[in-house]
Amino acid sequence: MNGLIIALAQTSSQGQSGAALAFSYIFYIFFIALLALSFFPGVQQKTQIMFLSRDVEQKLQMIEGYLKDSRGLTEKLLKDKGFADPKAFVDRIIDRFVIDPVSVEPTDIINRMKLLMRSNEDTVREMITAANPNIDPMTRSQIEISTEVVNALNLIYKVIRHYLIMAKKLNSIMIMYQLQMVAPIYVKYAEAYAKAQKVFLQGIPIGDGLGPLVASRFLMKADQKFTVSKDTIAGSIEFEGRKIVVVKAEGPMATVGTPGEGVQNVIEREGGRVSRIITVDAALKLEGEETGSVAEGMGVAMGDPGPEKIAIERVAVKYGIPIDAVIVKMSMEEAITEMRKEVYQAADKAIEYVKRIILERTKPGSTVVVVGVGNTAGIAQ
Repeated sequence: MNGLIIALAQTSSQGQSGAALAFSYIFYIFFIALLALSFFPGVQQKTQIMFLSRDVEQKLQMIEGYLKDSRGLTEKLLKDKGFADPKAFVDRIIDRFVIDPVSVEPTDIINRMKLLMRSNEDTVREMITAANPNIDPMTRSQIEISTEVVNALNLIYKVIRHYLIMAKKLNSIMIMYQLQMVAPIYVKYAEAYAKAQKVFLQGIPIGDGLGPLVASRFLMKADQKFTVSKDTIAGSIEFEGRKIVVVKAEGPMATVGTPGEGVQNVIEREGGRVSRIITVDAALKLEGEETGSVAEGMGVAMGDPGPEKIAIERVAVKYGIPIDAVIVKMSMEEAITEMRKEVYQAADKAIEYVKRIILERTKPGSTVVVVGVGNTAGIAQ
């Protein structure tokens, strides 16, 4: 019996020893293969590109998923609102673009940019109205936002795909490295856009609505409200012996309005007798900064390509009016998705900043223009 046990132990030991020897051979062969590949840079580079491309392809698939979901939501919205052919409408709008005006000759570039941007907005609005003449303003604004989201996601997807294919065709390790570094960032952008679309369709206020929220708090005390420019309203209130004219986009539709033109019209209406312009807006925070933190400074707080912002600057220069800015900090995702508790609570802090600026920098009898900048989705006046 003891002899049998010893024999089995010896056999087992020999088996383990053989397995270890086989593993060692495999390891040495693999090591030698890697060493051999290091003498052939082309092979090594192709191997690296293969592994890098797999990572980028995974990110691209995620972006494509967000695009498909966003497109599906948009087509469903159009179908529910009586559009005859939702797919054809989305196909027409998904690749829509606006070409920047000529910048080599910068003379009057702002007016040219304004014309192109306004014309594009009006054209999309007319396309929606033509497809459904009885559509209400709230639904129309939701469709406009949905098509913008689909358009943005489609562009992100196509650009990443373009550089991925190019890197493979050119066998360029440098392009692939850069693509691998930026792809995760664009995945986050795509995810934020996809979340934002769902929020807009529910009519929920977003983080970027901080400015309109502050303005609406003032406008609640206004006896009369009047239109000052496209999709933009204003109202007047009295505060500590001062006249405050408050300007914001007209809610609760999902729009940013035309605040620059609105402020310009208000100041001209007041004959230029305005002591101060105060702009309130959301601002992108740096990593490490707290969401909802408030800061003040000088200048027009507005994330605008140019036309609206410069309209305020020009009228301010014309009449020598100082421009103050109050901002509430948040991330990009927080700005375009449902308003966080920290942002909502920061509105009260921003109001206190505005009141302090008015009391410290203007005298009784003065007129002050307060502008709530941002998307007023879900925020009335």
